[in-house]
Amino acid sequence: MFGYVRPDLTTLTEGEQARYRSVYCGLCHALGKRHGQLSRLMLTYDLTYLTLFLSSLYEPEEATGEARCLPHPVKKHAWAASSITDYAADMTIALTYHKCRDDWADDRSLPAKATAALLKKHYAHVKNRWPRQCAAIEAAMEEQAEIEKRRDDTPDAAPACFGRLMAALFVMEADFWAPALAAFGDSLGRYIYMLDAVCDQEKDSRKGSYNPVLLMGREPEDMRPTLEMLLGGASVAFERLPLVQDEGILRNILYSGLWQGYDDCLRRREKARMKKRNKDKESEVDGHGE
Repeated sequence: MFGYVRPDLTTLTEGEQARYRSVYCGLCHALGKRHGQLSRLMLTYDLTYLTLFLSSLYEPEEATGEARCLPHPVKKHAWAASSITDYAADMTIALTYHKCRDDWADDRSLPAKATAALLKKHYAHVKNRWPRQCAAIEAAMEEQAEIEKRRDDTPDAAPACFGRLMAALFVMEADFWAPALAAFGDSLGRYIYMLDAVCDQEKDSRKGSYNPVLLMGREPEDMRPTLEMLLGGASVAFERLPLVQDEGILRNILYSGLWQGYDDCLRRREKARMKKRNKDKESEVDGHGE
């Protein structure tokens, strides 16, 4: 359910692309430093966006530099990091830990079980640092699992759980900005869950898995208005916040990048339909030839 909150690189300037990469690399380095080198494999676009978003609002003191790493051993890459980068690294561990536990419970995934076991001690430290956020993640994941298990027929039930989870992540501190940040996170979380359901619609239909898009009796091509409605609250909250630093990148992701997953899904479906039509035509020709 992660990886949808990514930039549309085609509309970012070279400077904005470099800035995004530096924050992405900074989060990668923070993961390794705080939670071990294995945790760097859990780096996501989603938590990079959280870093950029909260850094734009709070403007913490930032450290910068260049370094080589295992993924890029030859050439040094620029990085940028702050206290908010550390927060995003901790939240990466919390989300990955619970996702792995969920994957083990749902699919009996042995790699997920092994990863959760490796992260258990790190998650305990994160929970000690950020008890409110971790309690919200645990509650949301537990409720979401119950909704999926009982196959709740309310399409918004599971997205609302993920909305509450994301709201808790965006509220790093309970301060003046907390209501707007919670509104943004809630809307973004609902959108991410529903977009993931849209992309998994065919697979879940074959497997008989719980999916709100199937509950609605919709096809992915019909879901754009629903997704626009779910993301509307994030747009309203975004425009109310004084986000100046990296505003171009933040807008790019919110208004363009977030739709790449949906557009990719539709392209894959159209490609599959074209392939099937061509195969059917070939079968017809072969049939006539006989």
